[in-house]
Amino acid sequence: MANVQTYVEQYGSISFKNKPFTDSDNVAMCCSFYMPLDLVVSSSLDDEPVPFDEACNKLFALRGNEHKPVGLVLVKEISVLLMTMAKKRRFKEMKVVGCREFFQTSPAVQFDAGTFLLPNGDIVVIFRGTDDTLTGWKEDVDMLAEDGIPSHKLATDYLKEVCDKFDGDIIVCGHSKGGYVANYAAIYSDKEVRDRIKRVYNNDGPGFANYDYLESDAFKEILPKYVHLIPEGSFIGMMLSHDDKYRIIKSNRKTGALQHDLLSWQFRDEHLIECDELGTQSKVSDLVFQDIVSNISDEDSKILGDAVGTVFEGIGQKGLLDVKSNPRESLKGLVAAWKSIDADTKKTLRKIMGDAAKSVAKATKTVAKGDYKPVGERLEEANED
Repeated sequence: MANVQTYVEQYGSISFKNKPFTDSDNVAMCCSFYMPLDLVVSSSLDDEPVPFDEACNKLFALRGNEHKPVGLVLVKEISVLLMTMAKKRRFKEMKVVGCREFFQTSPAVQFDAGTFLLPNGDIVVIFRGTDDTLTGWKEDVDMLAEDGIPSHKLATDYLKEVCDKFDGDIIVCGHSKGGYVANYAAIYSDKEVRDRIKRVYNNDGPGFANYDYLESDAFKEILPKYVHLIPEGSFIGMMLSHDDKYRIIKSNRKTGALQHDLLSWQFRDEHLIECDELGTQSKVSDLVFQDIVSNISDEDSKILGDAVGTVFEGIGQKGLLDVKSNPRESLKGLVAAWKSIDADTKKTLRKIMGDAAKSVAKATKTVAKGDYKPVGERLEEANED
């Protein structure tokens, strides 16, 4: 079955000068940006942009001229995709600059962004999704907090820098947490930045801590430029308070969590294959996460985030590959960390898990009866009540 690799191989000879940036290019660039280009490209937007193929070749050499995974769930095929793009005219003509990584453990921040200059004058800003680090996964849990995560400010500041530095239309893209950050930055940037944005791509990114943004003037302003793509069994994209302006993409994987992988999204010729409606798993996930977001208190979400931080710190590894390489030490650290959590916190965590289980049972029954409604309809009914 054709995927993004097939698209690049078959259509990579067409210059952006002849065919402007497409949904398919967005998938290719978000997927390939999981490769650490920040190792070979300056983080400063003031430095000279580097030809894309030159940056790719340097990175490949740095990694021993071998296609290797970037992480436990970031497979070596991402490296294959990047190097295929480096050989194709469409992407070879790009230049890349400002590949920036910001990483810290407390508060948890895993932020990566890069700017790609297209030969037709467009500027593509990519925000990376969650990487292999446990800190990156901890930051995902922190999205529950009403006051947001540090990556929000980093993303809006980065987008403002790009706007100040370069002329031309701006296309903002991201996958997973990167889609979430791209969406946030586009909505909450200054109007002068929003006016420069030509398109915003949210690829299966989760929603925000609440639904307030859906009624904001900024979100309504962005909507005509907004492209929200999710797989038919979306799990991550159903998390938190999301919009329902999405298009549903066919995946070659069966379960929702695995469909999150951009390499699994199916293509027919140069286009993504779309579905008419969400799969059963995705509908259940949607209802469950709305129930959780609506009922969990700020205090409980903080307790959950702190507990996850304690466990990850106890595991004592940087990333998932390290956990796989050191299973005994990781398990020992996890058990010790769990034992260190006080009884009241454990009680709260058990309540959260119990409530989630009840939500799953309730949502499964609703979907089975054919009573599922998209979030927009559910919110309208709630407002009428």
